[in-house]
Amino acid sequence: MKRWQWIVAVGFSLFGCASAPSIPDWVNGKSAKYPDSQYLVGRGQAGAQEEARNRARTDLAKILEVGVSAKSSDVTSFSSGPEGKTETQVSRSIETRTEQIVRGVQIPESWQDPQTKSYYALAVLPRSQAAIGLRAEIDRLDAATRSYVAGARGAPDLLAQVASASRALDSQRERDAVQRTLQVIDVTGRGVEPEFNSGRLAADLDALLKRVRMKPQAPGSQELERMLSAALSSAGFVPEAGAAAPYVLFGSLQLDDLGLIDGWYWMRGALEVQLTEAASGKVRGNKRWEIKTSSAQKATAQRRTLDEADATLKRELRPAILGFATGN
Repeated sequence: MKRWQWIVAVGFSLFGCASAPSIPDWVNGKSAKYPDSQYLVGRGQAGAQEEARNRARTDLAKILEVGVSAKSSDVTSFSSGPEGKTETQVSRSIETRTEQIVRGVQIPESWQDPQTKSYYALAVLPRSQAAIGLRAEIDRLDAATRSYVAGARGAPDLLAQVASASRALDSQRERDAVQRTLQVIDVTGRGVEPEFNSGRLAADLDALLKRVRMKPQAPGSQELERMLSAALSSAGFVPEAGAAAPYVLFGSLQLDDLGLIDGWYWMRGALEVQLTEAASGKVRGNKRWEIKTSSAQKATAQRRTLDEADATLKRELRPAILGFATGN
């Protein structure tokens, strides 16, 4: 090859190399600068830079959520109390915690493809940074569970023991959720081994509930008395018709006929319960719920009000009684 031809060929070759875009390794693969062993990473792509950054943060958040969901499937779920209520509270706690963690996410790198003009962003979260807060939260919840367990074992009042046992279980379940999040962030997947077991605490609580005997009373309404008895059983307590029950649960339901409004019959109800000690007559607490129903037929509106009262008792009576036990 002639000298001038060689120079031209080399020139074109260098020009071609210089014009080729330098694609960061994290766009299509793992990042050497932010290895998986030290960081959780998320990626985002969009036509605008800020949108790419937001998508990167969302991608990292999904990694946490998916990881926690996978860990949750490995944990036996113990049903205690109103169906789904505890699990809903734990789910909300997980969502809140994920949001807090994602606030610490950084966007250290971004890149625009010179050909497509698309923006790419890399979101990173140092595992060690996120783990510090989660371990501190686990320490706090362990201390709370320990205190509540001691209260459940040592309180002289049976109802107070039930309240402490319920709080211990709630704390441990929340602790389990934090542990599952930590296991996703902890590269070893171990997190912090629990001191207590949710299943054991749930069994202990159920055993305590069965020791609490209550006599449901609804003067003038056998149907409401039946509702109270069913709601007590659903909540895990023992309804007792005899005079030996240490607690009496009084119930009342006042119905107001609001008449025909725009072609619909409206009914309003005031449902109230009061828990007292049978021996002393001391009131431990009371709770009131407002109910409102309607129907094209008056009889149906009345029936719906009773059905709503029944559903309310089955859903809300347990937390109400536990609130009475703690003075809330």
